[in-house]
Amino acid sequence: MRVILSGGGTGGHIYPAIAIGQKIREENPDADIIYVGINGGPEEKIAEKNGYKFVSIDAMGIPRRINKKLFKAIFKNIKGFIEAKRIIKDFKPDLVIGTGGYVCAPILYQATRAKIPSVVHESNSYPGMASKFLSPRVDKVLISYKEAAKHFKKQDNIVVTGNPVRNNFNLSYTDEDLKELGIDKKIPVVFSFGGSNGSFALNKAVIEMSKDLNGEFYLLHQTGNRYYDDFLEKSHKTKYLKTFKYIDNIDLFYAVSDLVIASSGAMSLAEISSVGKPSILIPKAYTTENHQEYNARTYVDNKASLMILEKDLTASFLKTQIMSIIEDKEKIKNMGDNARKLADDKALDKIYQQLRELI
Repeated sequence: MRVILSGGGTGGHIYPAIAIGQKIREENPDADIIYVGINGGPEEKIAEKNGYKFVSIDAMGIPRRINKKLFKAIFKNIKGFIEAKRIIKDFKPDLVIGTGGYVCAPILYQATRAKIPSVVHESNSYPGMASKFLSPRVDKVLISYKEAAKHFKKQDNIVVTGNPVRNNFNLSYTDEDLKELGIDKKIPVVFSFGGSNGSFALNKAVIEMSKDLNGEFYLLHQTGNRYYDDFLEKSHKTKYLKTFKYIDNIDLFYAVSDLVIASSGAMSLAEISSVGKPSILIPKAYTTENHQEYNARTYVDNKASLMILEKDLTASFLKTQIMSIIEDKEKIKNMGDNARKLADDKALDKIYQQLRELI
């Protein structure tokens, strides 16, 4: 069985592909799987860490206005479609799977032209441009939320499967892990991140809050690569704030945390429910059709999370909400239990069943 995985740009596009690949390997130990993405993109490091041969192609998001970037994008994408055709010809896959981001468009498009079984998985309640472009061409469109279906013109190839989360989270930790992080579990630990690329609004609030961290809790905070240097320069230096540019061993951070603060991308929510952690969700305000707020409300309604909109986000309000949870052990447990109830443990099985039917 020969499989191509593709998806890139953010963790929300990459980790579903990793999870699906893991399931394929479990069921087919001899499967030959390659990962197609952008050279130097976050998917390259993540794919290689998970044992996939990485093959790069050119691709670029297309600006909505006519400018220099538009012509550059057209050139790079034409080149990427040619490279994708060559990969299909050389590798001869039995199946091609894309999980979002513009990088998966060339490889899936060429797979459909070559009559190779092809699948798109869309994690969010509002599908991205690549998913909508590919949906009438691929054999199956697998969606996490049934609400996403209305945004596709073609309906007969859509299947609701849920969001695939890798099933090998290791939630154990050692004294050496705590020492390396510089924390002591005698006080609560809060883990905050604004998606794989970071969040400007969350970083700004944490910078302000860093001046008022007096040992009530440790805060492990991921800034995102582009915000890291500015964050270090502006934040108050305290042993209770631990700052990270990017985290690729997220298992450990989930394991040691009592509370998670995150934006409400579909993948982050799926992971939070999978590990059963209480959360404070801060939806990114600029997402298409405000789908992150829509995602978050499901968790709030099920008493698994609190939500702060970016327009209401201040350091003092964020700290107040943190304290309202970590000072109440019963609340931590109940919110964590409610989060766990929202996990879809069958999503990977449902996805794999669809793949089996195709090949």
